[in-house]
Amino acid sequence: MADTDELLMRKVAKGDLAAFRLLMERWEGAAKRYAYRSFGDYQSAEDAAQETFIRLFRSASRYEPTAKFSTYFYTVLGNLCRDRARAQKRRAGHGDQLEDVFVLDDTVAAPESLSPEPRVETEEERLLVREAVSELPEKLREALSLREFEGLSYHEIAAVMGANLGEVKTWIHRGRKRLAHRLRALASPDERREQGL
Repeated sequence: MADTDELLMRKVAKGDLAAFRLLMERWEGAAKRYAYRSFGDYQSAEDAAQETFIRLFRSASRYEPTAKFSTYFYTVLGNLCRDRARAQKRRAGHGDQLEDVFVLDDTVAAPESLSPEPRVETEEERLLVREAVSELPEKLREALSLREFEGLSYHEIAAVMGANLGEVKTWIHRGRKRLAHRLRALASPDERREQGL
């Protein structure tokens, strides 16, 4: 039977580099996909994933498995991505005027391993989804991404985002509702007629 992520972290805390490599193998793809949706470019995703694993290694001795490892992992990763996004805004000198960098899909620049799921049928649909998601407020985008793309439970999302369960449910509900509304608005007149809109 394979070691759990929690057990691997305990081994990492004792200096077991093989356990750390295994943990990285298990979670590297998820780290890159999440970071790619945050930044929209491969290099930033690579850098954020690498920094996340450095932070996990350094904090292994303080890790307490009070929740699933995935919750801890996405908390570290989410905090890092938010911090880097804020730093990018400050460096750009635009403060809150800079458009949020969280994106859903940009398969042109991303290797296949970073392409977020679910796959959208056509390039036109992909662009419509990307545009609609980019217009969602940050908390709605992040909660929706953690739920729909990373498969976290509502409780895990609450822990990752430092929010209560009610807030998470509201963000996801509002995110889905706004996304559906915006996608209907972006659909061509012919598509709207076909769908009876």
